[in-house]
Amino acid sequence: MKLIEITKENWSDVLFLTTNESGMPTLCEEYVASNALSMVQAQFENGWIAKAIEEDGEIVGFTMYGFCEKQNFYELCRLMIDKNHQKKGFGTQALKLILEEMRQIPDCKEVYLSTDPDNIVGKHLYEKAGFISQNRKIDDEDLYKFIFS
Repeated sequence: MKLIEITKENWSDVLFLTTNESGMPTLCEEYVASNALSMVQAQFENGWIAKAIEEDGEIVGFTMYGFCEKQNFYELCRLMIDKNHQKKGFGTQALKLILEEMRQIPDCKEVYLSTDPDNIVGKHLYEKAGFISQNRKIDDEDLYKFIFS
C-alpha cells in the first residue's frame, strides 16, 4: 500500500470513491465529507495535503491531512476507504502511512482528528493506532490526539 499524489490521470477515480452503501458518492457521506469536497478544500485552503490510497495499483481510498489554521493544530481530517475495499485492513495500513508522512513535517509533534460519535469502527481504528480521546467535541465530533514519541 502507498499514498500517491492526485493527478490529472487519477482524480476522477478518487472523486467516485464512496463509503455509501448505495455506491453513489454524496457531498456528505455517513461519517466523512466527500472526496470531491475535500479536494476542493485542499485546493483553496492553505496547509492541506490530499492523497489517494493505492493498493496493488488500484485506488482504494483517500486521505487529507495538514495544518488546520482554524484550530491551530495538525489534523488528519479525512481518511476513507471505498466501501468495496473495507474490512481488508486497508484503513489500519493507510493510517500508519499517513502518520509516517505527518511525522516528517518538521514542527508536527502531535496529530488531532475528530469523528462522529457514532463512528464505532473509526474510533476503534484510531484508538488501536494510539489516538487518545480528548473528552471534548469540535463541531459535534469527538476529538482525538496522537503524540509522536
